Amino acid sequence: MLLETVLVVGLVASAFFAIYLEETVYAVLSLATMLIVLSTFYFSLNAPFAAIFQLAIGTGTVAIFFLAGETLTTKSGTTTSLKKKLLGLVASILLSIPCILGTEQTKTFARSTSFSLSTALWELRAIDAIAQGLVILTIALGIVFLLKEERRRS
Repeated sequence: MLLETVLVVGLVASAFFAIYLEETVYAVLSLATMLIVLSTFYFSLNAPFAAIFQLAIGTGTVAIFFLAGETLTTKSGTTTSLKKKLLGLVASILLSIPCILGTEQTKTFARSTSFSLSTALWELRAIDAIAQGLVILTIALGIVFLLKEERRRS
């Protein structure tokens, strides 16, 4: 239970920083951390196929965002202050409290199901996995078009 709580806090904190940080490289690294923690969370739920699939999708996403972040953004020179980062960390921990309390108060059902949690997690994520793939494909195509336009301008 402690491992799940740590993973939930790490997941919410890294997702929050992926959105919150102004520096593109740090935001992408936070996204990568979130995807690794999510994959670890799936492994802890005994869903190795979902974990490996999430890690593979996450690797492609992070690679695309690194490429886009380095080539398409201008360097602003501003960095996030330590006070702002700590405030963001406290806010992300507060946001993870409902997730932690939700895992503490799970109810058991009297009727048993015929398949395991890993099977249910993998089968119920089919639409989610297709949507993630389409989003990554759309992002990659958009970046390709932006790079071609940038090359044409120069």
